[in-house]
Amino acid sequence: MSTSESDYRRVLEEHLAQVDVELAERRRAATPGGERRGFGKRAGDYVAQVVEDRTNNQLADSLAVTAAAIRRALDLIDEGRFGRCESCGEPIAEERLQAVPWALLCMRCQSAGEHGDRSSALRRPSR
Repeated sequence: MSTSESDYRRVLEEHLAQVDVELAERRRAATPGGERRGFGKRAGDYVAQVVEDRTNNQLADSLAVTAAAIRRALDLIDEGRFGRCESCGEPIAEERLQAVPWALLCMRCQSAGEHGDRSSALRRPSR
């Protein structure tokens, strides 16, 4: 069953709203600049807070990457280029888009990029 661009737009917009909320919560949860006022003599409290802040910041970074990919996918819908690999220009498999609607690369290019084979991931389609 093929999913229409309007269906993808709806899913992407809903997911973006969720990601933006989670991103804001993670950024608020992390103490800026590593400031730790009020910690007494319990070093463990400080260490636990540092670990929690790092976790929140790493999750926020990951969510920011996802949000950017979702925004790019929405732009591609507007441009009429949604569902095509940004690297090689080939169609992205429907199954992949249903699983990860903000996917910007086909599986071949995604895999090549993850495994360091940049030669195929960097080829641009001739237009």
